Amino acid sequence: MAVSFFGRHKRDANTAFKRMGARPLGNVLTIAVLAFALTLPTCLYLLAKNVLLVSDALPRSSQLTVYLTHVPSDSQRDVMLTEWRSWSKVDSVTYISPDEGIEEFYQFQGFAEAIPLLDNNPLPGVMVVEPVSEALDDVVMLAQRLSAEEGVDDVRMDSDWIERFVGIKAVLIKLALVFSVLMLLVVFLVIGNTLRLQVLDEKSRIQVMKLVGATDADILRPYLYTGIGYAGFAAAIAWSMAAGITLLVDQSVIELADLYGATFRLSGMGIEETGLLFGAAILLGLMAGQLSAQRHLREIEPV
Repeated sequence: MAVSFFGRHKRDANTAFKRMGARPLGNVLTIAVLAFALTLPTCLYLLAKNVLLVSDALPRSSQLTVYLTHVPSDSQRDVMLTEWRSWSKVDSVTYISPDEGIEEFYQFQGFAEAIPLLDNNPLPGVMVVEPVSEALDDVVMLAQRLSAEEGVDDVRMDSDWIERFVGIKAVLIKLALVFSVLMLLVVFLVIGNTLRLQVLDEKSRIQVMKLVGATDADILRPYLYTGIGYAGFAAAIAWSMAAGITLLVDQSVIELADLYGATFRLSGMGIEETGLLFGAAILLGLMAGQLSAQRHLREIEPV
């Protein structure tokens, strides 16, 4: 009686999983190695994803803070405000006096107790300048012009730390990509080598199967399902470990964000990302089985 296409695949899949069950310890260790290899790139991906989310939530401020060399008199302050507000590249200018500045410091934790210990107010007069354009080149040119003004000690761009954060984000993304490729290569090699050893260990049985007329494709299919099984179980464990790590770290991230007056919690794996993890792992298992087991099956000849 002829066996249908789906019937053959169902039979070969059952054969593969029965073989995996017949060697529980060795297969569990193999799947554990694969799971750890998949967990690292998964966690790095989640790290890069959450860094991107934080980056997107950052305010795109191009505000310039101008520190004056001395506290200007009322007339000097009015002259500076009038002149700077007349510039075409300036949208608004606000003066913050030393007294107003130190009042803001009282709002920060720990400063309220330390400020009364000062003999006098050390803060300079500050001008907060909002540029018309948020383009980096325009803001830099405006900062250079302000720096050249008489009575200006220093000019700081409020977006400096954002630019540094963007640089750190780029480094993290590249690291995630590099380690992901390396770990996926490890998964491919481990599955390929495991199936190669299984083929060599079952050489006598394969010779008998070829002797009675079994084709290489018939013999190969259970090994392909074994590779898929390894990758599928490893992906499931890696997903669970990544989810557990996310839950474990989430509360600490919430508390850290709260210290900075922000609300943020870690984002885990979505449905599409979970599908990508399982799809990539199963594809690697299939490719490793195809390349490794098939090559060695061809070298085995019936006795």
